[in-house]
Amino acid sequence: MSINISPNQDRAKLIGTGSVGAVAGMSAYYLPVRKDRFVRNAYEIIKNNSEEKILKFNEAAMNISSGNRLKAEQRLFLSQEGIAETVADINAKVNDLRKIIIDNNHIKTVKEDLANNFANFKKSEALRDAVASKSFQKIRWTNFAWGAGIGFVLASVLSKSIPSQQQPPSV
Repeated sequence: MSINISPNQDRAKLIGTGSVGAVAGMSAYYLPVRKDRFVRNAYEIIKNNSEEKILKFNEAAMNISSGNRLKAEQRLFLSQEGIAETVADINAKVNDLRKIIIDNNHIKTVKEDLANNFANFKKSEALRDAVASKSFQKIRWTNFAWGAGIGFVLASVLSKSIPSQQQPPSV
């Protein structure tokens, strides 16, 4: 006598084994971080931060040049960056920030500094600056997500390829 497994039971088994595989795959969070991947991610963070600051500076410069008053947030931002509320000072700071994004020599220097400090950043979280911490965090969470996804898929595929044993009916 054989028992047929319904599609709902088959699906539940697939999801259950996939979930177990995903949990196992989440351990990819602890994979070691390689230097080249760290440098790439850290530079992307620096580049994105610079682009955001450039946008804020341009917005403040537009308000000043059009004769409008600066918003409180813009004044606070300019004071935090140590910039006077003049278009010339803002433009000078924007040009400095653009070097981070455009100037190949500056880019090379920043990446070399990140690579040289990688060993220290990897040894101790206390030695990391904000960029290094964000870079390590981003890499680890990406590993976590990919590990969970790959673990789910592999476990699901393996559970489908292994025939389920049919249990005899209970009396």
